[in-house]
Amino acid sequence: MKLDRRGFLKISGMAVAGGVAVAAPNVGAAALAENDVGILYDPSKCVGCRACQMACKQWNKLPAESTNAQTMPVEAGGNKIYDTPLGLTAQTWTLIKLGKAGQIGWHFFNYQCMHCTDAACVTVCPSGALFKDPRGFTAYDPEKCIGCGYCTQFCPFGVPHLSTDNRIAGTLTGRAKAAKCTFCQDRIWNGLGGPSCAERCPVGALVWGKQADLLRAGTQRVDTLRAQGLSTAALYGENVAGGLHRMSIIFGEPGQYYLPENPASPAVARGWKDAFHWAGQAVFGLAFLGIVGAFFVSRRAIRMEEVE
Repeated sequence: MKLDRRGFLKISGMAVAGGVAVAAPNVGAAALAENDVGILYDPSKCVGCRACQMACKQWNKLPAESTNAQTMPVEAGGNKIYDTPLGLTAQTWTLIKLGKAGQIGWHFFNYQCMHCTDAACVTVCPSGALFKDPRGFTAYDPEKCIGCGYCTQFCPFGVPHLSTDNRIAGTLTGRAKAAKCTFCQDRIWNGLGGPSCAERCPVGALVWGKQADLLRAGTQRVDTLRAQGLSTAALYGENVAGGLHRMSIIFGEPGQYYLPENPASPAVARGWKDAFHWAGQAVFGLAFLGIVGAFFVSRRAIRMEEVE
Protein backbone atom coordinates (compact mmCIF):
# COMPACT_ATOMS: atom_id res chain seq x y z
CA MET A 1 0.00 0.00 0.00
CA LYS A 2 1.37 3.41 -0.96
CA LEU A 3 1.67 5.79 1.97
CA ASP A 4 1.82 9.52 1.25
CA ARG A 5 3.21 12.23 3.52
CA ARG A 6 -0.20 13.12 4.97
CA GLY A 7 -0.89 9.50 5.83
CA PHE A 8 2.52 8.98 7.42
CA LEU A 9 2.21 12.06 9.62
CA LYS A 10 -1.28 11.11 10.77
CA ILE A 11 -0.37 7.50 11.51
CA SER A 12 2.75 8.51 13.44
CA GLY A 13 0.77 11.11 15.36
CA MET A 14 -1.88 8.56 16.24
CA ALA A 15 0.72 6.13 17.55
CA VAL A 16 2.29 8.73 19.81
CA ALA A 17 -1.09 9.99 20.97
CA GLY A 18 -1.93 6.51 22.18
CA GLY A 19 -3.95 5.25 19.26
CA VAL A 20 -6.34 8.16 18.89
CA ALA A 21 -8.76 7.43 16.05
CA VAL A 22 -8.43 9.61 12.96
CA ALA A 23 -12.20 10.08 12.71
CA ALA A 24 -12.79 11.08 16.34
CA PRO A 25 -16.30 12.17 17.34
CA ASN A 26 -17.05 15.87 17.22
CA VAL A 27 -16.30 17.68 20.44
CA GLY A 28 -18.80 20.13 21.86
CA ALA A 29 -18.55 23.77 20.90
CA ALA A 30 -16.28 25.83 23.12
CA ALA A 31 -17.76 28.64 25.16
CA LEU A 32 -18.03 31.79 23.06
CA ALA A 33 -16.33 35.00 24.10
CA GLU A 34 -18.35 38.19 23.80
CA ASN A 35 -16.24 39.52 20.93
CA ASP A 36 -15.99 36.27 18.93
CA VAL A 37 -16.75 36.87 15.26
CA GLY A 38 -17.58 34.54 12.41
CA ILE A 39 -19.14 34.06 8.97
CA LEU A 40 -22.42 32.35 8.09
CA TYR A 41 -23.05 31.04 4.58
CA ASP A 42 -26.55 30.30 3.24
CA PRO A 43 -26.41 28.52 -0.16
CA SER A 44 -30.17 28.90 -0.62
CA LYS A 45 -29.50 32.62 -1.20
CA CYS A 46 -26.34 32.20 -3.30
CA VAL A 47 -26.64 33.02 -7.01
CA GLY A 48 -23.12 31.92 -7.94
CA CYS A 49 -21.98 35.38 -9.01
CA ARG A 50 -18.52 34.75 -7.51
CA ALA A 51 -18.33 38.29 -6.17
CA CYS A 52 -16.83 36.76 -3.03
CA GLN A 53 -14.06 35.12 -5.07
CA MET A 54 -13.22 38.37 -6.85
CA ALA A 55 -13.33 40.39 -3.63
CA CYS A 56 -10.96 37.94 -1.92
CA LYS A 57 -8.46 38.08 -4.77
CA GLN A 58 -8.63 41.85 -5.08
CA TRP A 59 -8.19 42.61 -1.39
CA ASN A 60 -5.45 40.02 -0.81
CA LYS A 61 -3.74 40.75 -4.16
CA LEU A 62 -3.99 37.13 -5.27
CA PRO A 63 -3.33 36.28 -8.93
CA ALA A 64 -5.95 34.70 -11.16
CA GLU A 65 -5.37 31.09 -12.11
CA SER A 66 -6.79 28.48 -14.45
CA THR A 67 -8.15 25.00 -13.77
CA ASN A 68 -5.19 23.76 -15.79
CA ALA A 69 -1.77 25.10 -14.85
CA GLN A 70 -0.65 24.58 -18.43
CA THR A 71 -3.54 26.58 -19.89
CA MET A 72 -2.82 30.22 -20.68
CA PRO A 73 -5.50 32.91 -20.25
CA VAL A 74 -7.64 33.43 -23.34
CA GLU A 75 -7.92 36.87 -24.87
CA ALA A 76 -11.50 37.88 -25.68
CA GLY A 77 -12.26 41.39 -26.82
CA GLY A 78 -9.11 42.67 -25.17
CA ASN A 79 -10.01 41.09 -21.80
CA LYS A 80 -8.36 38.08 -20.21
CA ILE A 81 -10.66 35.20 -19.27
CA TYR A 82 -9.68 32.71 -16.57
CA ASP A 83 -11.35 29.41 -15.71
CA THR A 84 -12.30 29.09 -12.06
CA PRO A 85 -10.02 26.67 -10.14
CA LEU A 86 -11.25 23.21 -9.21
CA GLY A 87 -10.34 23.65 -5.55
CA LEU A 88 -8.71 25.91 -3.00
CA THR A 89 -5.06 26.67 -3.69
CA ALA A 90 -2.28 28.94 -2.45
CA GLN A 91 -3.69 31.64 -4.76
CA THR A 92 -7.43 30.94 -4.33
CA TRP A 93 -8.73 31.27 -0.77
CA THR A 94 -12.46 31.53 -1.53
CA LEU A 95 -14.19 29.35 -4.09
CA ILE A 96 -17.74 28.87 -5.39
CA LYS A 97 -18.54 25.40 -6.73
CA LEU A 98 -21.71 23.93 -8.21
CA GLY A 99 -23.01 20.71 -6.68
CA LYS A 100 -26.10 18.64 -6.06
CA ALA A 101 -27.21 17.58 -2.60
CA GLY A 102 -30.36 16.80 -0.69
CA GLN A 103 -33.79 18.18 -1.47
CA ILE A 104 -32.51 21.47 -2.85
CA GLY A 105 -30.91 19.81 -5.90
CA TRP A 106 -28.31 21.72 -7.88
CA HIS A 107 -26.98 24.75 -6.05
CA PHE A 108 -23.82 26.73 -5.44
CA PHE A 109 -21.61 26.31 -2.41
CA ASN A 110 -18.83 28.46 -1.01
CA TYR A 111 -15.56 26.96 0.24
CA GLN A 112 -12.96 28.75 2.36
CA CYS A 113 -11.13 28.37 5.68
CA MET A 114 -13.45 27.16 8.45
CA HIS A 115 -11.54 28.98 11.22
CA CYS A 116 -11.91 26.08 13.66
CA THR A 117 -11.90 26.91 17.36
CA ASP A 118 -9.76 23.82 17.98
CA ALA A 119 -7.63 24.24 14.87
CA ALA A 120 -5.26 21.40 13.94
CA CYS A 121 -3.20 23.78 11.78
CA VAL A 122 -2.50 26.01 14.78
CA THR A 123 -1.77 23.01 16.98
CA VAL A 124 0.84 21.56 14.65
CA CYS A 125 2.50 24.82 13.50
CA PRO A 126 6.04 24.76 14.99
CA SER A 127 6.82 28.45 14.44
CA GLY A 128 3.64 30.17 15.64
CA ALA A 129 2.89 31.49 12.16
CA LEU A 130 -0.70 30.26 12.53
CA PHE A 131 -2.42 31.43 15.69
CA LYS A 132 -5.85 32.14 17.13
CA ASP A 133 -6.96 35.76 17.22
CA PRO A 134 -8.78 36.71 20.46
CA ARG A 135 -11.94 37.06 18.36
CA GLY A 136 -11.85 33.41 17.35
CA PHE A 137 -10.63 33.33 13.76
CA THR A 138 -7.35 31.70 12.66
CA ALA A 139 -4.81 34.41 11.90
CA TYR A 140 -1.53 34.06 10.05
CA ASP A 141 1.90 35.74 10.19
CA PRO A 142 3.80 34.87 6.98
CA GLU A 143 7.04 36.27 8.41
CA LYS A 144 7.10 33.41 10.93
CA CYS A 145 6.23 30.67 8.45
CA ILE A 146 9.10 28.25 7.77
CA GLY A 147 7.35 26.43 4.92
CA CYS A 148 7.28 23.05 6.71
CA GLY A 149 3.83 22.22 5.31
CA TYR A 150 2.54 20.48 8.43
CA CYS A 151 -0.62 22.63 8.38
CA THR A 152 -1.40 21.38 4.87
CA GLN A 153 -1.19 17.77 6.07
CA PHE A 154 -3.29 18.00 9.24
CA CYS A 155 -6.13 20.37 8.26
CA PRO A 156 -9.23 18.13 7.95
CA PHE A 157 -10.71 20.53 5.39
CA GLY A 158 -7.65 20.71 3.09
CA VAL A 159 -7.49 24.50 3.34
CA PRO A 160 -3.82 25.58 3.69
CA HIS A 161 -1.54 25.15 0.69
CA LEU A 162 2.11 25.92 0.13
CA SER A 163 3.06 28.76 -2.19
CA THR A 164 6.49 28.04 -3.63
CA ASP A 165 6.90 31.40 -5.36
CA ASN A 166 5.78 33.21 -2.19
CA ARG A 167 3.73 35.97 -3.81
CA ILE A 168 1.90 36.53 -0.53
CA ALA A 169 4.81 37.17 1.82
CA GLY A 170 6.88 39.03 -0.76
CA THR A 171 10.20 37.50 0.25
CA LEU A 172 12.72 35.65 -1.90
CA THR A 173 11.33 33.73 -4.86
CA GLY A 174 11.39 29.98 -4.33
CA ARG A 175 10.90 30.03 -0.56
CA ALA A 176 7.82 28.03 0.41
CA LYS A 177 5.14 29.66 2.56
CA ALA A 178 1.73 28.53 3.71
CA ALA A 179 -1.25 30.39 2.25
CA LYS A 180 -4.88 30.45 3.38
CA CYS A 181 -7.83 32.70 4.16
CA THR A 182 -6.99 34.96 7.11
CA PHE A 183 -10.53 36.28 7.73
CA CYS A 184 -9.16 39.49 6.20
CA GLN A 185 -7.34 40.01 9.48
CA ASP A 186 -5.83 43.30 8.30
CA ARG A 187 -9.31 44.71 7.76
CA ILE A 188 -10.43 43.55 11.20
CA TRP A 189 -7.32 44.80 13.00
CA ASN A 190 -7.48 48.22 11.34
CA GLY A 191 -11.22 48.72 11.79
CA LEU A 192 -11.93 48.65 8.05
CA GLY A 193 -14.92 46.31 8.30
CA GLY A 194 -15.22 42.57 7.96
CA PRO A 195 -13.98 39.94 5.51
CA SER A 196 -14.09 41.22 1.94
CA CYS A 197 -16.06 38.18 0.72
CA ALA A 198 -18.96 38.86 3.09
CA GLU A 199 -18.79 42.62 2.58
CA ARG A 200 -19.04 42.19 -1.21
CA CYS A 201 -21.81 39.53 -1.35
CA PRO A 202 -24.78 41.26 -3.06
CA VAL A 203 -27.49 38.85 -1.85
CA GLY A 204 -26.55 38.24 1.78
CA ALA A 205 -25.53 34.62 1.25
CA LEU A 206 -22.31 35.39 3.15
CA VAL A 207 -22.69 37.49 6.28
CA TRP A 208 -20.28 38.19 9.09
CA GLY A 209 -20.68 39.44 12.63
CA LYS A 210 -20.71 38.29 16.24
CA GLN A 211 -20.51 34.51 16.41
CA ALA A 212 -23.35 34.26 18.93
CA ASP A 213 -25.64 36.30 16.65
CA LEU A 214 -24.73 34.13 13.67
CA LEU A 215 -25.50 30.96 15.61
CA ARG A 216 -28.96 32.26 16.41
CA ALA A 217 -29.51 33.47 12.85
CA GLY A 218 -28.34 30.15 11.40
CA THR A 219 -30.61 28.14 13.69
CA GLN A 220 -33.60 30.35 12.87
CA ARG A 221 -32.87 30.10 9.14
CA VAL A 222 -32.74 26.30 9.35
CA ASP A 223 -36.12 26.29 11.15
CA THR A 224 -37.58 28.54 8.42
CA LEU A 225 -36.25 26.33 5.62
CA ARG A 226 -37.60 23.20 7.28
CA ALA A 227 -40.99 24.85 7.67
CA GLN A 228 -40.88 25.48 3.90
CA GLY A 229 -40.47 21.75 3.27
CA LEU A 230 -36.66 21.45 3.17
CA SER A 231 -36.48 18.93 6.00
CA THR A 232 -32.80 18.11 5.36
CA ALA A 233 -31.65 21.67 6.12
CA ALA A 234 -29.04 21.74 8.88
CA LEU A 235 -26.42 24.07 10.33
CA TYR A 236 -22.91 22.72 9.81
CA GLY A 237 -20.17 23.85 12.15
CA GLU A 238 -21.70 24.52 15.56
CA ASN A 239 -20.15 21.41 17.13
CA VAL A 240 -17.33 20.67 14.68
CA ALA A 241 -13.69 21.10 15.83
CA GLY A 242 -14.78 23.02 18.91
CA GLY A 243 -17.07 25.16 16.78
CA LEU A 244 -16.37 26.66 13.36
CA HIS A 245 -16.17 30.41 12.94
CA ARG A 246 -17.21 29.81 9.32
CA MET A 247 -20.56 28.01 9.45
CA SER A 248 -22.71 26.80 6.57
CA ILE A 249 -26.29 25.74 6.03
CA ILE A 250 -26.36 22.41 4.19
CA PHE A 251 -29.14 20.33 2.62
CA GLY A 252 -27.90 16.77 2.99
CA GLU A 253 -24.99 14.88 4.49
CA PRO A 254 -21.68 16.76 4.95
CA GLY A 255 -20.00 14.26 2.63
CA GLN A 256 -22.17 15.48 -0.23
CA TYR A 257 -20.40 18.81 0.16
CA TYR A 258 -16.96 17.21 0.56
CA LEU A 259 -17.06 18.20 4.23
CA PRO A 260 -16.03 15.78 6.99
CA GLU A 261 -18.83 14.78 9.34
CA ASN A 262 -16.31 13.93 12.06
CA PRO A 263 -13.06 15.77 11.32
CA ALA A 264 -9.79 14.26 12.47
CA SER A 265 -9.16 14.94 16.13
CA PRO A 266 -6.57 17.68 16.83
CA ALA A 267 -5.20 15.20 19.39
CA VAL A 268 -3.47 13.51 16.46
CA ALA A 269 -1.72 16.77 15.58
CA ARG A 270 -0.89 17.41 19.24
CA GLY A 271 0.58 13.94 19.66
CA TRP A 272 2.72 14.31 16.56
CA LYS A 273 3.90 17.81 17.52
CA ASP A 274 4.78 16.69 21.05
CA ALA A 275 6.73 13.76 19.63
CA PHE A 276 8.54 16.03 17.21
CA HIS A 277 9.41 18.43 20.04
CA TRP A 278 10.64 15.57 22.23
CA ALA A 279 12.67 14.08 19.38
CA GLY A 280 14.25 17.47 18.68
CA GLN A 281 15.28 17.85 22.30
CA ALA A 282 16.66 14.30 22.31
CA VAL A 283 18.71 14.94 19.16
CA PHE A 284 20.02 18.19 20.61
CA GLY A 285 20.93 16.41 23.84
CA LEU A 286 22.74 13.63 22.03
CA ALA A 287 24.60 16.14 19.88
CA PHE A 288 25.64 18.09 22.98
CA LEU A 289 26.87 14.92 24.71
CA GLY A 290 28.77 14.00 21.56
CA ILE A 291 30.49 17.39 21.51
CA VAL A 292 31.40 17.13 25.20
CA GLY A 293 32.65 13.58 24.72
CA ALA A 294 34.73 14.57 21.71
CA PHE A 295 36.24 17.44 23.72
CA PHE A 296 37.40 15.18 26.56
CA VAL A 297 38.68 12.49 24.15
CA SER A 298 40.70 15.05 22.17
CA ARG A 299 41.99 16.64 25.39
CA ARG A 300 43.19 13.25 26.66
CA ALA A 301 44.88 12.56 23.33
CA ILE A 302 46.73 15.89 23.53
CA ARG A 303 47.97 15.09 27.04
CA MET A 304 49.15 11.66 25.91
CA GLU A 305 51.15 13.27 23.13
CA GLU A 306 52.71 15.73 25.58
CA VAL A 307 53.78 12.86 27.91
CA GLU A 308 55.39 10.97 25.07
